[in-house]
Amino acid sequence: MKRILRRTAAIIASAVLTVCTQPFSAFAEDDGDIKFPSGVPVSSVIKIQEKIDAHPYNIKKRDKSNAHVELIFHGDEILYTRYYGCTNIEEHTLADENSVFEWGSISKTFTWVSIMQLWEQGKIDLEADIRTYLPDNFFRHLKYDDPITLMDIMNHKGGWCEKFYDSTSADMAAMPSLEEALRNTEPAQTYRPGEVASYSNWAAALAGLIVQRVSGMDYVEYVHKNIFEPLGMEHTTAGPDFTDNPWVREQRLKTICYETSLHKSYIENEYGIIEDEMIEEYKSKGTCLFNDQLYPCGAITGTLGDLATYAQAFVNDDHPLFQNAETQEKLLSGSSFYGNTDIPCFSYGFDVKEYNYTRTFGHTGSTFGCVANMEFDPVSKFGVVGLSNCGDDFPNSLCASVFGRLKAQKYIGEDYEKADMTPYSGYYSNTRTHAAGMGKFILYMDAFSIDNINAAKVADDVFLEYHSEDYYDDSIYGIVYNSDGTRGIVNSCSEYLEIKHYVPKLCLLAGFMLCGVASLFILLAKRKLNKAHKAAPLSFAHIITAGQFAKIISLAAMISIVVIRVKGDNDGLTKTEGTVIGIIQFVCLAVCGLALIAAAYSFIAKKKLPYGRIRSLSCFAGNLITVSAMFFFEMYNFWCC
Repeated sequence: MKRILRRTAAIIASAVLTVCTQPFSAFAEDDGDIKFPSGVPVSSVIKIQEKIDAHPYNIKKRDKSNAHVELIFHGDEILYTRYYGCTNIEEHTLADENSVFEWGSISKTFTWVSIMQLWEQGKIDLEADIRTYLPDNFFRHLKYDDPITLMDIMNHKGGWCEKFYDSTSADMAAMPSLEEALRNTEPAQTYRPGEVASYSNWAAALAGLIVQRVSGMDYVEYVHKNIFEPLGMEHTTAGPDFTDNPWVREQRLKTICYETSLHKSYIENEYGIIEDEMIEEYKSKGTCLFNDQLYPCGAITGTLGDLATYAQAFVNDDHPLFQNAETQEKLLSGSSFYGNTDIPCFSYGFDVKEYNYTRTFGHTGSTFGCVANMEFDPVSKFGVVGLSNCGDDFPNSLCASVFGRLKAQKYIGEDYEKADMTPYSGYYSNTRTHAAGMGKFILYMDAFSIDNINAAKVADDVFLEYHSEDYYDDSIYGIVYNSDGTRGIVNSCSEYLEIKHYVPKLCLLAGFMLCGVASLFILLAKRKLNKAHKAAPLSFAHIITAGQFAKIISLAAMISIVVIRVKGDNDGLTKTEGTVIGIIQFVCLAVCGLALIAAAYSFIAKKKLPYGRIRSLSCFAGNLITVSAMFFFEMYNFWCC
């Protein structure tokens, strides 16, 4: 019984989301009330949300959970603000209007606004090669000679894969300049510019450097003078070390970040019966500062109120961030589209999201300890912003009430045509990963097939991933065709690129792993045989044995990359880690190459041994697979990641 009561609040919240997408005859008495784009009266949503917040379970949990703050606005009016949970659970410090959070990738929109301001002033050409604005010979890892434009970067189509090396700095006093940080972490360019959408923090920071060089001002100073000050954003900082706003620094150091975990617990109810329930636990991560050297892509930190002020500027007819209304209209007019439709998938660096009755612009954000969301509709002028100090608690729960959820039947009608996905059959992988260098193997570990996707056709090469009658979060996708003959599936600025001959490549990777594991068992078996004096060595036995060790070490080196990236407290490997692993792989490659030759010689040698040819052939095959995999997946390439 207690377990049911504890979950009542969650049930009520779910009911709100469901009610908000249904016909609203129940709210007939509110006909004169202003309504959200979803069709729900504003007063009804606020009353229900206040009722949820006032539920005894939520009141009891308030000072024991992470901070979750959200705000709804309409034009310049704040309709509803919710401060829930703690910025410091251990000290029961409740979130309020002075709490600050990192905004993550919402920071990128400040770079895009800066670019559009300079474009408006005639100082930047969005279609010019960005090398016009950068030092000579700035790039070292370009694959293509094609021009790269600011439009490409704003659409995340500069061609760069995800950077491999960490760009955070433990010692903020020793942080390099933005230009130096960009040079130190330059990723490989693996896609032709202007074609493949590959979300890139590095490229966004590069745009920040261009703002700095074109304006003649430090990037942080530019943002303060041209965005913060005109909007009156006094509680926000743009610098990675918060020195541009001491108040924000002081408040940010008070914010502790958390991660959650669920585990089963057993309690005795009032009837003496043992019940099980899921307990949510919060693990402190400390202040968990981002400290990113590529700060234009994710360093903005501030209050919920300032985030709302910033978002409201884009629905303001007075266009406070631009000299002309046309510039703001252009910013929110779409810069890339789904297929041949007029449905934008991205808009000059801003995410675009389709709902049943409206279209929103904005961005999400995530750092090591905080998550953020910003969505607004420039037509209806409604918007939602949210912040949290827990990565597992994304602050977008009010968006469903305000905008409604995208659902196939409402978006394209009840008599929609089911999309035939057969022509697009194949395996796809997210382009926001490592497509070159030591981390290239990761691209092949998270691929998926679209053969079983249930889709509703919107237009040629455009479809909705349709789930069920009761599912309220369908997603729109478009098919793109690239010059190299591959296809991609696009959703906003994210693209899932088709991998040609995926199965053989995956088998090669799996073979590499199996060879490493098999080598371990072979060495153990050989050790036992040697002790029993039953081993009959092949020709060049020491080299072949060294090859077995090399395969094990190479596999361990590959696994270490995954472990460091998953378990580490940064966003990549350090240069030292990458160099050490790369050199180890070089040595392993050389040893396996020698073992390959030795196994070939042993196979053709006339010396007769028990199962000699079979053993030689198996050694040859194992080393051939290992060497081939190391070459194809560039496991030694630590200088061009």
